[in-house]
Amino acid sequence: MKEQTQPNIFHIHIDATHLPVKLEEFARKSLGFVNTDFSGHPEGFSHFEPDRHLTLKIETKPQFIETWNRLVSKADQCSDFVGYLEGEYVPIDEVIPYKTFEESAVPFKILRRVLDGSIDEQFRQTELHLTFDKDVSAPVQIDRLLESGLYGAFIPKKHGTFVVLTAQGFVRDISPLYEQLKKYLLETGGVFNCTLKEERAIKFKLYGLSPSHLPEVVSEISYFVT
Repeated sequence: MKEQTQPNIFHIHIDATHLPVKLEEFARKSLGFVNTDFSGHPEGFSHFEPDRHLTLKIETKPQFIETWNRLVSKADQCSDFVGYLEGEYVPIDEVIPYKTFEESAVPFKILRRVLDGSIDEQFRQTELHLTFDKDVSAPVQIDRLLESGLYGAFIPKKHGTFVVLTAQGFVRDISPLYEQLKKYLLETGGVFNCTLKEERAIKFKLYGLSPSHLPEVVSEISYFVT
């Protein structure tokens, strides 16, 4: 079964350290959220996946705005909710075709840092997600990508366990990184049933957290000629 791409749609996520039952039930029963919890992470590398992760995909902006407002209204009533809500627009979501892995150095190195909490650093602007089948892809390629500074987690799907590798930060950093990562993967392969997407943050709200508790963002990227 091939991964499906869905560009030009909206996502809303609930990422929680503690998710109250009444908020989860409202999100799932009244709004249609589905459970997309992660199932661990690659050992030996930094990881930032939330304890709970719920997702809703929406096709139109008016529906997105209505759903977002209903979710925030309910979350505001839950004093014990610890986590954050994020609303995203997906401008790019594309397939990376499979080819046998050809050994080559990753042409970039990412350094990360926490958000500083200033007025311009309350939340990330955007992120990229590289998603592929863990058990069919080349283990060496997975290690190379993690060593480059992407961070990862595992997510169960109907047709296997997938790796999700991520870089978060600001458009000025993520946009060129997206293109370099895509070029590298098309040349070297080794990732099976793979998609690459960008998700722009257009709404967010934190509950019981400060920006410094959020996943690390890109601080600096060094690019190399290979």
